[in-house]
Amino acid sequence: MAATAGAADPELPALPEEIDPERLHGLSEAELDAAAAALQAAARATTAAMAPYERHLGEARSRLAQIATERRRRERAAQVAQRAGVREGAKSGQMPTLAAALAGDATIDGDTPLTAVHAFLGTGGEIGFGFATRPGTIAFSDGRQQAQARTWGEARELHARGWDPGTPGIPGVRIHLAGTRVERVVGPEDVVVRVD
Repeated sequence: MAATAGAADPELPALPEEIDPERLHGLSEAELDAAAAALQAAARATTAAMAPYERHLGEARSRLAQIATERRRRERAAQVAQRAGVREGAKSGQMPTLAAALAGDATIDGDTPLTAVHAFLGTGGEIGFGFATRPGTIAFSDGRQQAQARTWGEARELHARGWDPGTPGIPGVRIHLAGTRVERVVGPEDVVVRVD
């Protein structure tokens, strides 16, 4: 039985008439070879009919890949420009270090959660405070005790009491690179904050 095409489908090459499974038992080797050859010819014709569509699909995919490449290029250029802006802001003093900001050189509202404070490494990479899985905290220690600040005001208050960023035995600020799970502890002078 020949295959039939739907109304909206392109016309497909016809298939040879289907052989009933019971009839297959009675066919000679030559008849089986002929049936197989007819089906192979239909398969080749179908492949040939698909070739323009495959080329068309390949061209569409190539163009989509070009657009994706351009988007990635623009994202990289924006990241490079942002990093350069951060480095320039850090050099010029427009973006104080975390140490200077905690000492009072930044006008950040005390109720601002640390997740909303825009912070960067001095090299320009954006960071978040705290663990990647539990962001938005800065640990402070007096050498024996430890406390967690979750807002800018809490961080300033702990700093004003003489507590330093870090935990007993591990000085520094735990940060994670924005959008990643990469974490490290850095000195408060290695982090700059944007004061909007």
